[in-house]
Amino acid sequence: MQPQSAGSDTSVQRKRFSRLDELYRQERLRAALGDAPVELRVPGPPPEGVTIHQLRARSVIRHGDSVTKLTTSPLGITPNEAAAMRFVRQHTSIPVPEVRGTDWDRITMEYVEGETLHDAWPKLGEEDKAAIRDQLRDYIQQLRSLQGLYVGRLDGIPAQAPGLFQRSGGPFRTVAEFHQFLLGQTRVHNGHRDIIRRELKDDYAIVFTHCDLAPRNIIVRDARIVAVIDWEMAGWYPEYWEYALMIRAFTSVGDWDGLGRHLPYLFPRRYDYEYILTSHVGQCS
Repeated sequence: MQPQSAGSDTSVQRKRFSRLDELYRQERLRAALGDAPVELRVPGPPPEGVTIHQLRARSVIRHGDSVTKLTTSPLGITPNEAAAMRFVRQHTSIPVPEVRGTDWDRITMEYVEGETLHDAWPKLGEEDKAAIRDQLRDYIQQLRSLQGLYVGRLDGIPAQAPGLFQRSGGPFRTVAEFHQFLLGQTRVHNGHRDIIRRELKDDYAIVFTHCDLAPRNIIVRDARIVAVIDWEMAGWYPEYWEYALMIRAFTSVGDWDGLGRHLPYLFPRRYDYEYILTSHVGQCS
C-alpha cells in the first residue's frame, strides 16, 4: 500500500475541521431554535471599513463614526440587542451606543472611542479606580431598579446563557419555572440536583440584567466609563443572576485580582452562595 503524501494528510485534516465546523453550526442552531426549521438567508455585503473584531461567523467593522456588528449565520443577529440598548438609553443614564440601523444579519451603532476596562484597569491610579467602581455600582443599581414580570430576554424572547445552559428556554412566568429549567440542563447526579434546586429560592426579585457585564464590554476613556456594550443576552432575570455571571466572567479571564475583588461592593448584597450553586450547574452542563 502506498503511503499517503503530506498533501493527502492536509486534505483529510481540512475535511475533519470542516465537519467539526458544521457540527458546531448545527448545535448552535439547535440550541437557539430547538427543532424549528431554519430559513436559509444570504447575508448582505459588509460595509467598507476596518475589522476590529472577528470570531467565527461574527465580525465587527468600524466605518467612519459608526460600527457594525454582523454575522454570516442563518440565525442572524438577535433583535434583542438593539431593543435592549434602546430600552436602557430610555430608562437609565447608562452610556449606551446609539443604534443607527438594524437588519436580520447586522446592527449598526455609534462608535465610542476608548479602551476596554480590562485593558485600562492596570494603568489607572487608585483614585480613578475608585471613581470607576462608584460609576459601575450606580449603573448596576439603575438596572436593578427596573422590575420585570417574567424571566427571559426583552420583549418575551427566550432566556439564553451560553456556557451555563445549552438551550434557550422560556420565557418563564416565575423564578421557580426558570430554576426548574436551569437544573434540567445539567447531567449532575439527581441527588445533587435536588440539593441545588432546594437551595435556590424562588422568591428572588426579577430585575433587568445585562448578563455579560465583563470588563471587555465596559469602555472607558479619561478614567470614566463612556459605554457599556454587548447587550445581546440582556433581559429579566433573578436578582442574583448578574452577580453570579460577573464573578464567572471576571475569574474566567483572570481579572479577579483587579476589579474582580471589588465586585461585592458593586451590589447592595452578596450572592456568593447562589454563585456557587449556578457555577456548579455550569460545570455540569
